[in-house]
Amino acid sequence: MAVEVPSLRWLVFGCGGVGGYFGARIAKVKGQSVSFMVRNQALAALREHGVRIESICGDDTVAPSVLGPIIDTQNLDSAERFHADVIMVGCKAWEAESCLRMCEPWCGPNTIVLPLQNGVEGLSTIKEIVAAWGKGHALAGCCNIVSAIKEPGFIKHWAADPPYITFGEFQGSPTARTLEIKAVLDAASGMEGHLEEDVLSKIWEKFVFITSTTAVQATTGPYATQDVIPLVPELQATWRAAMGEVIALCRSYKIRYDDEFLENRVKVLQVAVGATTSCSRDLWAGRPSEVDDLLGSVVRLGKEQNIPTPTISACYSTLILRDRLARGVAVPGVKVPGEGHRICGPAWAAPEAP
Repeated sequence: MAVEVPSLRWLVFGCGGVGGYFGARIAKVKGQSVSFMVRNQALAALREHGVRIESICGDDTVAPSVLGPIIDTQNLDSAERFHADVIMVGCKAWEAESCLRMCEPWCGPNTIVLPLQNGVEGLSTIKEIVAAWGKGHALAGCCNIVSAIKEPGFIKHWAADPPYITFGEFQGSPTARTLEIKAVLDAASGMEGHLEEDVLSKIWEKFVFITSTTAVQATTGPYATQDVIPLVPELQATWRAAMGEVIALCRSYKIRYDDEFLENRVKVLQVAVGATTSCSRDLWAGRPSEVDDLLGSVVRLGKEQNIPTPTISACYSTLILRDRLARGVAVPGVKVPGEGHRICGPAWAAPEAP
C-alpha cells in the first residue's frame, strides 16, 4: 500500500552542495513548498534560474516558479513570514548557530529543525537553541554526499550514489511530523532519507570516518584521494590510528560503534575513486574550513574524556594555521603569498615577468 506523502513547507538555509542539492530534490516531490534562505549571488541566481543540479543520480532543474519565497538573509525584516513545517540547516558547521538564529521567525510551534552539518559538538547547541525558543522541535541529523557549488545556484554532485540524509530523535520514538518528513524523503528521487532509531551512533560513525579521512587527506595533499589511502601502507596506518582514537572517544560517551564499522569504511575508501572531503578541499583552496569542528573537536573532547588523540592532534596542529589564515586571522611572522608567487628558499619570490 502506497504511503500518502504529506504537503509540507520547507525552509532551507543555504544553497550549497548540501542545502541546494537536497532542497532541490525535495522541491520536486508533489505537494512540497521549498524556500531557500540565501544572499548575494545565490539570491540572484535562484530568482532568475531556480536551482540546477548536475548529478550522477540524474540532472534536474527546479524553476523559480516552483520554489517558495526566496529569502534574502541581508534583508530579513522585509522577508515574507510563514511558519515552516521543516527548517533544514544546510550551512557549514561553524556557521550553524548564527544561521539557525536567523530562522527563528519562521519557526512555529510544530516546526521540525533538521541540521545536516558535519561534526558532533554542534548537535547539543542546535537542540539548546530550539529549546530556548519555546517552540519547534530539533532532530539530530547529518548527510552523506560529495558535491559542491559549480556556480551560484548550480550544484554538481559526483560521488555517493545515492546521497542520503540521516536523521532521528535525540531520544524516544519518532513524532508524527518526523514520520511525515520520512515519507517526503522516501518520495524524493536522487536521494534517500534514513530515519534511525539510534541516530547518534550513525552520526558518530560518519564523524569518525570523515574526521580521520580529513586528517590524512588534508595533511598529505590532493594526491591522497580516498581510494589511495588503503593502497599506501603509511597512509593506511595513519588513517587507522586516527580512526582508533575517534572510535575510543565515541565509546567513552557510551555511544555504539561496532567493530565492523571500521572495516566497512575501508571498503568505502577502496571504491571512492578520486573522492576528497569538503574540509580538505576548503583547506587546499585557502577557504575557511570545518577543521576545527572535526579535528579540533576531537582534541577538545579527548581532553575532557581523558582519551589520548596523538594522531588527530598532530594533524590538527599542522592544519589549523591554514584555516586561521583563510579567516583573515593575523599570525605573527607569517607572510601570505600573493597571486603567482612561488616558494624560493625560506621566503616567497615574486612572479617572474612574462
